[in-house]
Amino acid sequence: MEKPAWLKRALDPSTPTTEARETVRTASIDGRLFPTIRMIDGKLTEFDSIDDAYDYALSANDYIEFKSDGEATAYSKSISKMIGDKRSILSRRGE
Repeated sequence: MEKPAWLKRALDPSTPTTEARETVRTASIDGRLFPTIRMIDGKLTEFDSIDDAYDYALSANDYIEFKSDGEATAYSKSISKMIGDKRSILSRRGE
């Protein structure tokens, strides 16, 4: 599976985070996993609603499709762990 740009960016520990230290937040509708926080015009932007984020992902065609929302949620949790692990390693190195 090719990772969408939003996921590649989120997994890159050198990318910025929000004031709440988030690099991405995801949601799923109809088994499609998509970000509700994403980089737009060089700035991390949180959508006003999940529907707005979903519409953006549909138009950008950059969601990840699963058989169910449950599978999408499980993958989302693994993404969060991967991001945390990568950023933790970076901070331990003092980078």
